[in-house]
Amino acid sequence: MPDFMIIIFVLIGLAAVGFGIWGVLRHQYVQSLRAKGWEFITSPSIAISYGLNVPPFGQGFERRVDDQLLGKAKDGTPFTAFKYASTQWRSSGYAVAMPLPRSLPPGTVSRAYDGGLPALGEPLTIGEFTASAPDQGYARVLLDAVGPHLQGPYRVTVDHNNLTLVDAPREADGLERAIEQLAAIRAALLASTAAQLTWAEPPAQLSFYERPEWVYLPQADSYLGAVNHTGGGFDHEAHDVILADNAGLPFVRLRHTWKTRHTRTDSEGRSSTEIRNHEEILCEFRTTFPFHGISVNWGLFGRSQKFEWEDFNRRFTVRTDHPKFGSDVIHQRQMEYLMQTNAPKFQIADGVIRVGDGGDWLPADIDWASKFLHGFFGRVPDFVWQQLGAWPRPIAELEA
Repeated sequence: MPDFMIIIFVLIGLAAVGFGIWGVLRHQYVQSLRAKGWEFITSPSIAISYGLNVPPFGQGFERRVDDQLLGKAKDGTPFTAFKYASTQWRSSGYAVAMPLPRSLPPGTVSRAYDGGLPALGEPLTIGEFTASAPDQGYARVLLDAVGPHLQGPYRVTVDHNNLTLVDAPREADGLERAIEQLAAIRAALLASTAAQLTWAEPPAQLSFYERPEWVYLPQADSYLGAVNHTGGGFDHEAHDVILADNAGLPFVRLRHTWKTRHTRTDSEGRSSTEIRNHEEILCEFRTTFPFHGISVNWGLFGRSQKFEWEDFNRRFTVRTDHPKFGSDVIHQRQMEYLMQTNAPKFQIADGVIRVGDGGDWLPADIDWASKFLHGFFGRVPDFVWQQLGAWPRPIAELEA
């Protein structure tokens, strides 16, 4: 038998032994969790994190869950624990969540915790404990309630109608101690003045922190039809989809992946096939009202229009097939807005709005483009909307 075949068989044997050892250890680990009376779910749906929207939840892309536990603390409070990761945060331990009677304002308390998660307001530190919330008074109430019961290097967060603890240990006894801490913290929180407060209901699906009206879908290939994307190839998929009604200017953002097959023939006539992976990040806004086509600094084709402000003409090229419409929309106040905001290039055509030169389209990028577009349409005069048959105006008027 050739030496390389021997090496292959040895490697296969080592892999099989390694997998067998892993399987035994995995079985023992799962049994140690079930011995606590907890239900263990190997491959849970991402839906178990629906409604959790305060960091580490509600941020990042490629969100995923694993190894869910369901059970009750000794005081009878139900809990779920699961592994959670995204492009913004990952832990080898568990995130634990316990329900609250109703939604409370967001806030967090940590002890000796350095998990790279953002503060939710101006941090308040007393001794080993740090609290943060949009309101300093509320942060102090949380610190007083949570601090006496928080013993491990954890972060406890009020997340709408759930109380969460992150980075709980994987080992069964350590995880149980973390769960009991969270149950004691929950009882103390509900006995404090914080329990008298109210907050908005959690989003029904995955969303983004401070943007609960956005919907996040880790993968939803059907939304490829909602944007102009590269054709050809195969295995087209839409990942990290974000959608929102966006106050009259709905948008879809996604990461489009696909593959192409390429065959090459060398000088001796031998053919080989190569599969190449491709990716593009797309974000398009939509009009929900009639509006003539118009573009600013977008492309080289179409009739350009000049205005009486030469500095504006030097910086911006406006194109439209409706010159009067262009003059009515790009009035003096609109020109000042475009100049002051250093407006990106954009195009409005057939109900589709494209902005800028692409990029990663992170939440902050979407926020900026949305704010800019609302500013643009908010400066379109009333009589233009009336002439378009879009009255009352679909985008609120902005005076300044």
